Amino acid sequence: MITVRGRTPLRAADVTGDDIRAATALVLAALAADGTSTVRGLYHLRRGYGELLTKLSLLGAELTTEQECP
Repeated sequence: MITVRGRTPLRAADVTGDDIRAATALVLAALAADGTSTVRGLYHLRRGYGELLTKLSLLGAELTTEQECP
């Protein structure tokens, strides 16, 4: 379980992760946000954390992916 506390609730957005750390952080933030987010740049995430999306899905995260060109 993750609890996120901050001054402003996170809202859905269309974002791009420019490296592995940014893409991973954006996916995690999107999971905590209200609404549906689009995260681009997931090829960075797949390089180092190839099974992360599968594992998050197994934990109950609602994820859909589409093929993306780098």
